[in-house]
Amino acid sequence: MSIRYSLICLASLMAMLSACASSAPSKDGGVYAILELTVHDEQTYEQYRQEVKPIIERYGGKYVVRAGKKFVSDNPTSRLLNTSGGWSPDRIIVLHFDSAEQLQSFFDAPEYTDIVHLRTSSSSMKSILVRAYLPDE
Repeated sequence: MSIRYSLICLASLMAMLSACASSAPSKDGGVYAILELTVHDEQTYEQYRQEVKPIIERYGGKYVVRAGKKFVSDNPTSRLLNTSGGWSPDRIIVLHFDSAEQLQSFFDAPEYTDIVHLRTSSSSMKSILVRAYLPDE
């Protein structure tokens, strides 16, 4: 996909983030960023993958899922398992942040904006933000 498409996806993610950001951090369970990626340039994407992890962690983010058919890890639990519906993404990543503000800080961080071009030039992405499920009290 084109860089324009990637930027549109990022803009959509940012709009959803802005909608979530109105609430203060609380016992709400946080927010999850769910990302579906298709990698077109493994070498450039690998550089991004190495550089983004410490930035995510610095801003309070944690990987919940980091898996794919072409994932470079030797860990067999990092592979995607197709079950039904014919959905066959290249890679799935799920990030958790304690608040939408933390996630917004990550996206706005100068060190992230300095490397995001590595992802947009090497992959295409679809993404959504969701709040954590909390059973009725």
